[in-house]
Amino acid sequence: MFTKKPQTEKSEQRKNLLKSATILAAAAAATMGGAQAYAQDAEEEDTIVVTGTRIQRQDYVSTSPITTVQQEQIVGNADITLETYLNTLPSVNPAGTSTSNNPGNGGQSNIDLRGLGANRNLVLIDGRRAMVSASNQTVDINTIPQAMIASAEVITGGAGAVYGADAVAGAVNFRLRDDFEGLDFRGTYSNSTEFWDSEEYNLSGVVGANFADGRGNFSLGLERSVRQSLIKSQRDFSALATATTSFLPEGNFFFSNTNAPTEAALDAIFAGYGSAAGAQTLGSGTLGFNLDGTLFYRGVFNNPLDVVNYRYPIDTSVNTALYPDVYSYNFDAVNILVLPFERTSFLGRFNYEFENDISVYGRVGWAEYTSSTALAPTPISTVNGRAPGCAGPNEYTSPLIVAGACTPANSVNRISSLLVVPVTNPFIPVDLATLLASRGGDNPALVGVGANEAFTIRQRTLALGLRESEYENTVVQFLFGFNGPVGNSGWDFDASMFHGITEIDQAQFGNVDTQRLQGLLEAADGGASICAGGFNPFGRQPVSAACAAYLEVQTGLTTEFILDVANGYVSGPLFELPGGTVQAVFGGEYRGFQYQLDPGSAGGPISGFNAQNPAQAENSFLDVFTEVLVPVVDGVEATFGARWSRSEFTDVQNAVDGGSRVDPTYKAELTWQVVDPLMLRASYQRAVRAPNFGELFDGGGSAPQYFEPCSADGVAFSGPNAAQIAALCTAQGVAGVGTYVQTPGTQLSLTTAGNTSLRPESADTYSIGAVFRAPNLDLTASIDYYNIKIDDVIVAPSPNVVIADCFNYYGNNPTYSNANPNCAAIFRAGGDALFLSGPNPDGTYPGINGGGVDVSGIDVQVDYGHDLGAAGALRFNALLSHYLEWKQQDSPDLPEIDYAGTVTFFGEGLGLGGSIPEWRFTFNSSWELGALTFNLRNRYISEMDNRASVIFPGEEFTGADAIWYHDVAATWDVTENASLRLGVNNVADEQPPQYAPNVQSGTDPSLYDVVGRRVFAQINLRY
Repeated sequence: MFTKKPQTEKSEQRKNLLKSATILAAAAAATMGGAQAYAQDAEEEDTIVVTGTRIQRQDYVSTSPITTVQQEQIVGNADITLETYLNTLPSVNPAGTSTSNNPGNGGQSNIDLRGLGANRNLVLIDGRRAMVSASNQTVDINTIPQAMIASAEVITGGAGAVYGADAVAGAVNFRLRDDFEGLDFRGTYSNSTEFWDSEEYNLSGVVGANFADGRGNFSLGLERSVRQSLIKSQRDFSALATATTSFLPEGNFFFSNTNAPTEAALDAIFAGYGSAAGAQTLGSGTLGFNLDGTLFYRGVFNNPLDVVNYRYPIDTSVNTALYPDVYSYNFDAVNILVLPFERTSFLGRFNYEFENDISVYGRVGWAEYTSSTALAPTPISTVNGRAPGCAGPNEYTSPLIVAGACTPANSVNRISSLLVVPVTNPFIPVDLATLLASRGGDNPALVGVGANEAFTIRQRTLALGLRESEYENTVVQFLFGFNGPVGNSGWDFDASMFHGITEIDQAQFGNVDTQRLQGLLEAADGGASICAGGFNPFGRQPVSAACAAYLEVQTGLTTEFILDVANGYVSGPLFELPGGTVQAVFGGEYRGFQYQLDPGSAGGPISGFNAQNPAQAENSFLDVFTEVLVPVVDGVEATFGARWSRSEFTDVQNAVDGGSRVDPTYKAELTWQVVDPLMLRASYQRAVRAPNFGELFDGGGSAPQYFEPCSADGVAFSGPNAAQIAALCTAQGVAGVGTYVQTPGTQLSLTTAGNTSLRPESADTYSIGAVFRAPNLDLTASIDYYNIKIDDVIVAPSPNVVIADCFNYYGNNPTYSNANPNCAAIFRAGGDALFLSGPNPDGTYPGINGGGVDVSGIDVQVDYGHDLGAAGALRFNALLSHYLEWKQQDSPDLPEIDYAGTVTFFGEGLGLGGSIPEWRFTFNSSWELGALTFNLRNRYISEMDNRASVIFPGEEFTGADAIWYHDVAATWDVTENASLRLGVNNVADEQPPQYAPNVQSGTDPSLYDVVGRRVFAQINLRY
């Protein structure tokens, strides 16, 4: 059993400090709580301090599009994470959420505005930065207790000049309850109505009190949340994998086209199984191993060539949706559909005003939560192999591989994601030995020739169990500041300091030490002298406990982030103009980040989870900013802002000084109150985002799905250029050109890397809109157009775009030459294994400053209320978002592609992009009738084409249908201090749209509901 690494002395001291802080905060709250016996009024004011400026504004009169939601809306549908609710807002693009079995963020909750990536917007608490929780410097909003949130403001027009240069897409500001007095307790329970297998509950409490005759206030919120995991086999739509895998539990044989067995030898072997010649071919399918020593033919998808001689039980491990057309392992049966989750957190805040009007304020927050992911047993190998002396830190070595010139980028001397087996291995079945003996060529990557040359295989290690990863995240954040007037000048000041620490302990199970495994395969006795029984990769063979222990790598990774922020500014009037007083803000800010990753034994040639290298880095920002409000004439105001940011970074791990640079950001905004009900607004914002730790230093393996232009069922392959495409496929080493058909969901292999030469990306955001306010009608409406253009965008080029460019889908390779730079990146192994080799000397793909991103759209928001007299009151809120375009250019030599109206698939756009529905609409309505309130929420997501259809124009793929979700709830105010709320989410039990290729489970599990109809109950007590 895995034993966690002992906590460091620093970690123990930190946890003891937090425990003490919790006890003291609770005691203080209990002491002051007796001052008042009534609850704070829960209703919010109609006007709030707007996000996006330090000059106070009101909602709907801001110069950028803002959506404001109150706490009642945030908790109204029993969502235990903020992410779940915010992802229902049309301006937020869900990507990599807790309903992904393999999220890139380790189960954290991030917010992605406009689909530009969670690292391109800021998360604020009361207008100040929150603690980061990842190397891309994103904030995990799991760390913010919902109970303490009064409202959330989402500004999607850029905010770099006000909050920091990296607010490219905007900011999400969580406003905490201010001057709370009393006690507020809320308990929520929800579950699936069809199966009662998706339990979630949340317990929260807020206690607060005034003191010192009302000059001070203290409040503390505590929260406990639990979510039950859901396995994919518990839902019909996800029980069978919609993708295939070339890593089979039975093992499968990959041959080199330059040293392939003969077709005659294959036919003779299968004739002994009763199969006619031609029922299986070497060039169109792969071979696997039965337990009795015979071979089986995997078959060819969508082709008369079916599975031959498969002698295992047809159970849940077999993808019966495809069998017997083709055999594939059903890896989804054991994968997680909804991640388990447990969180305990508290957040306390205080403020106190002295008699001289100087105020002090502060907050302390602590959150600890666990989450787990589980994947099918480890594929072997998921790392590359090279000759001794030629390997990188995460590659295995073998004397069976030719060293050549030891040029890592040269695929000739690299074995990618395959194991190498010598012909002397004692476990080789007789029929396979006969097939190997028929070889008469030479694979230049392997030592030897003909029948004596080694060969390559893949396998999946069922005997070592699932790949499991358990995360324990601890986040601490402290803020202290003071503000007040600057004498009698009419100016005010604000100064604050922030310190945050995030520690993530990750335990991994099920990894395989590929170097040790390769040693077992090369041993004369198959490894029996190393561990009992050795390792037999030919079939679903048992593995002894000794060999399992020898091969398995159970490890712990520790990541730590430290953030320090010092911020200060003054604000006040400058002089008078005919239109009013000119107001200004002048300030400065320092931000220092530290990042350290200790991968434990997860570094090196480990198959399973992506191998990682140790990292330690620092970066810092020193900013000076200003903002000026100019009332030009009566009814017309202009706001100007600027920020000068000096940034620098250091790669401590590799002793690299990245130097420093200065990047300015600025804004210009205008409002015009045309008539009393109508205001026009326009805004321009420039943002500059420096590369983050992840982009500078991190890398890892990746296995995105890809479309195969060499597949015989492709539209282009059967078109007028079929002969040229076939020739290119042959030149690349594709076997069975003309008969080979790609199996669904095939994945390629590539390795990404950090890039310390990255330049900052810059973004220009334009918005123009109108706001209509008719208080006498209780009506407010706004419509805004926005355009966000990012230059030098930091991206890793899409592997599918690389493939498409090679095969002339964009007209850049009209001769279908294999010498095309993007064709040179493609190399293959026998069967359907495809690999991309990047431009780095070690063959990895670095992030680059690509061509750019251009996003534009229209937002509409309407709020309306109507008093029905004795019949109560009606309230309506409508939010509509429409993308006009969402274009991305990966690099200057690749085309700009418009992804608006496309649904994504695995490996395409999980970081930048995600699914981009052209239309999203949310309509909220309520009927208040005395002590009863009835709520209805309707959500619409428009139909989408498959993203593959715009990457490979002319090819045919299935897209996602439009869908409506309907949620209902009712609240009964039992007494003045108690209420009960019951509701049903997804009343119609809508199942997620199915399409192919997809993200996971035949759908996009982050965008669509994968649980089904849920019922919830919520009790709220206020004193």
